[in-house]
Amino acid sequence: MAKPSRDLSNPDLFVSRSGAVFVIRPLKADDYEGVRAYLKAFSEETIYTNQYPGQPEKSKEQLTKGYTDENALYLGVFADDRLIGACSVKIERPGHPWSRNAVFGIGMLKDFYHQGIGTELMIRMERWAREKGMHRIEGMVRAVNLPAIGLYMKRGFVIEGRKRECAFIDGVWHDDYVIAKILIS
Repeated sequence: MAKPSRDLSNPDLFVSRSGAVFVIRPLKADDYEGVRAYLKAFSEETIYTNQYPGQPEKSKEQLTKGYTDENALYLGVFADDRLIGACSVKIERPGHPWSRNAVFGIGMLKDFYHQGIGTELMIRMERWAREKGMHRIEGMVRAVNLPAIGLYMKRGFVIEGRKRECAFIDGVWHDDYVIAKILIS
C-alpha cells in the first residue's frame, strides 16, 4: 500500500494510500449545501458523533458563522466536489491569559476510512494549533470508536478520562473518552 502524500505545488491536494486524490481546504460559506448533505449522511451511518438522524437543520448563518473566525479552523475533505470528511479546531478561550487550549472534532464517511485522511487532518489541525501558540489540544471520542482511538493514540494523544454513560443510543448507554495531547513546540 502506498504512503499518502501531499502535492507541494498545491497544498490543498492530498493523495491517499489507495492513490485517490482529495482536496483538503478550509470550509467557506459557499460550502453550506455540501456541509448539510455531509452531516445528514454522517449522522445516518454512525454513532461516533453527536450528530443524529432527524436533528433540526441549522441555518446557513448558524452553520457557517465560525468559518471566518481567526480563532478556529474548519477543514473539509472533498472527493469529486463532495464533502466526505471534516475537521474543526478552536481555541477554547481566546484572549484568556492562562489558557492555551484548543478543542477539536473530526468526522469522516465510512467509505473513506483507512486511507490516511484522518492522519492528514490531524497533522494540519496540530500545525494550526501550534501556530496559534496552543500548548494543549483535546477532544471527545466515543469509547466504541476504535478506529478513531487508534488514530489519536498513534498521533500521541492519551485518554485522560472517561465520561460514563453520557450517550443513550438505540437503547444502549455509551461512554466517551476525554483525549488530549500536549503540543511540544
